[in-house]
Amino acid sequence: MPALNNASSPVLVTLCVALSVLSGSVMAQPSQSSSQDLAAKLTNPVADLISVPFQYNYDQGIGVDKKGTANSLVVQPVIPLKLNNDWNYIVRPVVTFESLNKVDGFSGNGTGPVLVETFFSPRAASDFIWGVGPILSTASLSGRQFGTAQTGAGVAAVGLVMKAPWTAGLLTYNTWSAGGSATYGTANNFYYQPFVSYVTKDAWTFTVNTQSTFNWDLRRAENPVNATVSKLVRIGEAPVSFSVGARYYLSSIPGGASGWGARASVTFLFPK
Repeated sequence: MPALNNASSPVLVTLCVALSVLSGSVMAQPSQSSSQDLAAKLTNPVADLISVPFQYNYDQGIGVDKKGTANSLVVQPVIPLKLNNDWNYIVRPVVTFESLNKVDGFSGNGTGPVLVETFFSPRAASDFIWGVGPILSTASLSGRQFGTAQTGAGVAAVGLVMKAPWTAGLLTYNTWSAGGSATYGTANNFYYQPFVSYVTKDAWTFTVNTQSTFNWDLRRAENPVNATVSKLVRIGEAPVSFSVGARYYLSSIPGGASGWGARASVTFLFPK
């Protein structure tokens, strides 16, 4: 893996702390029951739980010459809003900050399109959980190197089965162009994220998923497979989840990432 530039040094600190926590060398553990419950809720994209994840990704093989690399920080708070005794409205904004290095001659930092996923989801307890709602995407906030210049709108849906210690499901959405130039890519995308997680009694979580995107105009799909392991701990009284893992691109769009990559994250939880 190439050396990371200065823009990603805070991420290296996060990764080092995560590895230290996972090895059990720092921070006291919470009670097993509360830890397991919270860890299980984190496997549910529409859980009635406020969480704020900061996710780092390293990708390589980018650009026409496949020599570019990218370090990205994805911030994706999950905000459940109680509409009434029967329904929640889940809001999941996704903001990606990216540092590109030697991607077709370009190196620099910027922010990609902002995605706002929303779901109407029943509050009633059930092994089968679902949600559906509108989704919006902006144009890239930092120019063509960081994504399309188009805005998009569409529909998002999620369905999953939670049967301890397993969670399995599918999160998907489709967006259509709502305006803007198509010169540097379009917002006509179909996203699909099948996932499966296993949560142990002491709050370790093992997850495999894809975060795949099919562009209707290119007729090409980007298919990264992610495998991660995470651990829920407490910093004082606050529950925090640390995660590390690897990713591999089964296929990619022209100029997109390829081969192996890495992932690490820290998620802050705010139980009610």
